[in-house]
Amino acid sequence: MYKKRDGNPREKQDISEKLPLKITSVSTQKKRKDRFSLFHDDTFLVGVSSQTLIDLSLKKGVELTPFLFEKILEAEEYQKIKDTFYDYLSRRDHGSFELKQKALKKGYPANIIDNVLDEFDQKGLLNDESFAKKFAADKAEFKNWGPIKIKAALRKKGVGKPVAEKAVRSITNDLDQVQICVDLLTKRKRHFFRETDTLKRKQKMYRYLAGKGFTASTVTKAIDRIKNDFDV
Repeated sequence: MYKKRDGNPREKQDISEKLPLKITSVSTQKKRKDRFSLFHDDTFLVGVSSQTLIDLSLKKGVELTPFLFEKILEAEEYQKIKDTFYDYLSRRDHGSFELKQKALKKGYPANIIDNVLDEFDQKGLLNDESFAKKFAADKAEFKNWGPIKIKAALRKKGVGKPVAEKAVRSITNDLDQVQICVDLLTKRKRHFFRETDTLKRKQKMYRYLAGKGFTASTVTKAIDRIKNDFDV
């Protein structure tokens, strides 16, 4: 049975206790033309989307039983999750795990979330590999993150290890990681020269690049390439 989320209006519980009741009229809602209100005489039963109205064949004369009422609530929850996911995806790409975590935080039932994710996956709206590649490319280009930091961020977003590693390889293979590190250090040259001790200066440079997520070998090569300019 569908489990209602906390926070559902008490009116729904009151209506469910009075069922079965026959639907005597269906009217379009004034503020939202894509939603409909179901009535038994003058008693408001429930509001539904046009999709739920069609899918469950809701119309005048249909008897609203407790079972049908549960199906309506579940269908409405399903539609809410779909609309939420469409909204998220319209802003930027998301992985399936990330979408699920956001929906869970909103209090949506896990089983319905999974069903919506399955539908999105079948329609090609979700692709963790594509999401991972775009995420990696974005962080590398605009944030100057190194492969270690990018991979860690992808894993935190629920992207599988093989997919995360493949995404990182796809961007690191096309970029000169050592040159990126050299450029980052050069931009902050004045900052590093505030440290007068050459050993500490070198350590500071190393920590900075390591914090950006570059490998030890890449950092070492970058510092070695510009050691004369930085007096290290």
